[in-house]
Amino acid sequence: MPDMIATIAELWRYPVKGMRGERLSSLQLDEHGIAGDRRWAVRSSGAPRGKPMLSGAERAAMLLFSASGDGDSTAVTTPDGARFSIHDPALLAAIAHHLPGEHSLQLVRSQTPMTDVRPIAMLGYATVRQLGQELGRPVDARRFRANLLLDFPPANEGFAEDGLVGRSIRLGADAILHITERDPRCRIVTLDPETAAADPALMKHLDRHHEGRVGVYATVETMACLRVGDPVRLP
Repeated sequence: MPDMIATIAELWRYPVKGMRGERLSSLQLDEHGIAGDRRWAVRSSGAPRGKPMLSGAERAAMLLFSASGDGDSTAVTTPDGARFSIHDPALLAAIAHHLPGEHSLQLVRSQTPMTDVRPIAMLGYATVRQLGQELGRPVDARRFRANLLLDFPPANEGFAEDGLVGRSIRLGADAILHITERDPRCRIVTLDPETAAADPALMKHLDRHHEGRVGVYATVETMACLRVGDPVRLP
C-alpha cells in the first residue's frame, strides 16, 4: 500500500524500570503508554538526588535482572537464576545482594509509566545497522531499550524515524501514535545488555556524530493492540 512506511519488527515491554524487558508478539496500548511497561520500580535511599528510582544508568547491575509479566503477575529473575514474584518479600533482599552499598530499597508501583521523558520509545533496524557500520562492529539493538523496533524498506537509510517527528502514525488497523521528539541518550546505551560491561566509545560516537540522539519518542493518540508484523502507515 502506498502509505505504508514500515512494519513492526519487534515489541518490548519493561515491567520493572531499569531491568531487562521481555520480547513479546503483541502489546496493548493504554491511555498512558504501553500497558505494564515500567509500572514497577525500585526506590533506593542511595539513589542520586532527584532520581530516587533505580535505573541501569545509575546501577548497571540492574540490567542483569529480568522482569516479565504485567501488574500483579510480574516476576523478576535474578542474575543467578532465582525467580521471585513481584510481591515476594525476599525479592528486595535479592536485589540488594547484587547492588553496591547498603541502602534501603522499596518497590514502587505506578498507574503510569515511570519513564524519563515520554512513554514509548521507537527505533529503526536500519539505524542500528548504520551505527554498527560507523563503529566497525555490531551494535545490539537492546542497548537502546526501545519498545518498538521498526523495519523500514531497504531504500531507507538509518535514522529514517527522525523524519516522523511532529507527525502521527497508524500501526495496524487502529492504533495511532504521535512522534514527539528524537530520543536523547544517556550512559545506559554504553552498557552491554548481557554483561552490563561499559563501552564509553558508543556514547562518545553518538555525541560527536548524532547529537547524542538515537530513535524517537511517542505518545498515544488512539489505544489498540500492537502486533509484530503490523504495518506502519501515515494516516
